Amino acid sequence: MLSSKKKYFIQVALMLAVFFLVLYSLVFKLIGEIRSESIRKEAEQIETQRIKTQFLSNIEDQYQQMQKLYQAKEYEKVINMIKVFNQYERSDYKNLANIKKEIRLFYLKKKLDFIPKIHLNEYIQLSKDIEIEEDNSTQVFIRTPRYGQYFYPSDFPILLEGIALSVTGDFSEDIVWVSSIDGDLGRGKKLPVRLSIGEHKITALGTNGMTTGTMETRIYIERDPVFIKQHIKN
Repeated sequence: MLSSKKKYFIQVALMLAVFFLVLYSLVFKLIGEIRSESIRKEAEQIETQRIKTQFLSNIEDQYQQMQKLYQAKEYEKVINMIKVFNQYERSDYKNLANIKKEIRLFYLKKKLDFIPKIHLNEYIQLSKDIEIEEDNSTQVFIRTPRYGQYFYPSDFPILLEGIALSVTGDFSEDIVWVSSIDGDLGRGKKLPVRLSIGEHKITALGTNGMTTGTMETRIYIERDPVFIKQHIKN
């Protein structure tokens, strides 16, 4: 019969054998998982590079397709395509920068029609919402008067109101107003004016110190009709 000391050594040896067997299994499994993860990542990189190469080799076709969508005013689809150009570092391809700017302007003007005022934070958030990288351009909008409006001298003063926004700030108070007939009208976000008789092209100019934006509207000043003059006298 085995002595108690020998039994003890045998038990210890068995425990060590089991321990190293389990440890070996875990290490082998870990190595296998690391190898699998490495293979998976390598496969993803190869696939990503393949897609990028395919995109770049057909970039002109992609651009032409985007142009068609842009002309059809399918702006949501255009934005998705712009993201791909950005992803593959071709955001400077041809006139892509102008397209992005025009889409931003479209959404901002659309929003402007539904809210009484728009502020800098809303403008920045809108740029983020449509997920097109920001630029330092200055966007100018004329709220009043609307294009094609008619006025009489009895309507004076006419309120000129505009907005000049950039991702660097709100520059509306420094808008310069110019008339094609009366010349420089003044400066400000809101400016009451009295204009000469005739067809006026009103231009609003705003700047953030780096870029300048403009917007134009056209209004008509006509002489007061006789019945209005008589009403004023009375």
